[in-house]
Amino acid sequence: MTSTRIALLGFGNVGQALARYIFQRDELAARIDIAAVADSSGAVLLDRPSQIGSLLSDKAQGRGLVESGPRRSLGARAEFIGALPALGVSVLVESLPTNVTNGQPALDLIRAALLQGTSVVTVDKGPLVRGFDQLKEAAAASGARLEFTGTTGVAIPREISGRQVLEVRGVLNGTTNYILTQMQESRAGFEDALRSAKQEGIAEPDPSLDVEGWDTASKILILARELMGATASLEEVARKGIGPETGSLIEQGKRMGQIVRLVGRARIWQGRIRVSVAPKLIGPESPFYSVAGTSKAAAFRTGDAQLLVHGKSGRDSIAETIVEDIIRATA
Repeated sequence: MTSTRIALLGFGNVGQALARYIFQRDELAARIDIAAVADSSGAVLLDRPSQIGSLLSDKAQGRGLVESGPRRSLGARAEFIGALPALGVSVLVESLPTNVTNGQPALDLIRAALLQGTSVVTVDKGPLVRGFDQLKEAAAASGARLEFTGTTGVAIPREISGRQVLEVRGVLNGTTNYILTQMQESRAGFEDALRSAKQEGIAEPDPSLDVEGWDTASKILILARELMGATASLEEVARKGIGPETGSLIEQGKRMGQIVRLVGRARIWQGRIRVSVAPKLIGPESPFYSVAGTSKAAAFRTGDAQLLVHGKSGRDSIAETIVEDIIRATA
């Protein structure tokens, strides 16, 4: 079996989860070889797969990539990208901290990788929100693949390939969906539900990107650009998040037999593609009615069909998603 050599750009929670997921599964370790890793502390080449275990141990103890062990340094990030073809790396997995303001530094690094023919799997929304067309053009120029299921939380169904997509709707943010579930099933107030999400490790210490709707806005915008050719900027997405005031909408829903979900939507309206995010009342007939907790789902409507796709949830969900994208990138 031919092994795919990959490199990790970013070794925080996501990068470590992926490395651990591969390292602990012999069948995956035989198919995917992590050849190099880079983060803010530097970049290193791994001479053998077993070094991933020691790398994870070092990170758990707060040591940087180049601080210990017989690993060869690969220099700064730009040098790291340029070295990948000579290392036989065919896929770069990028998971740097998201910057939705301008997409940097990941935007330039991903573009450089694609231009040199290295396929990229990213879970970073910033580069796609701010440089979607640039990255697509770079991939087309070299023949490299760009896979980004991890940026939206749901995979785009193959069945809609070649069809005109008229509408995309989705419950795309696990943090807000968990909070809303707690508010509706446990009758918790917003602050208590948010506190619970933080204690469970679901919400970030600063949850503003989630609860203010920016994360959902980024995800639905990426889907709208890929499937509908949307040209709107992130700032042009009509956006309303959730907060203590959402309690009144929840009470209204209870009286009507409905529940509240934070829904991202892209649709063709009055000849334009409109993209929005808002808490919506959802009835039992909706495909999102049973999407509770940290689960995600999206509905794609074409001229002749509607397809529903559920996102993954659980501890290993992001690692599974990245592995699936790696396989697609090398198919």
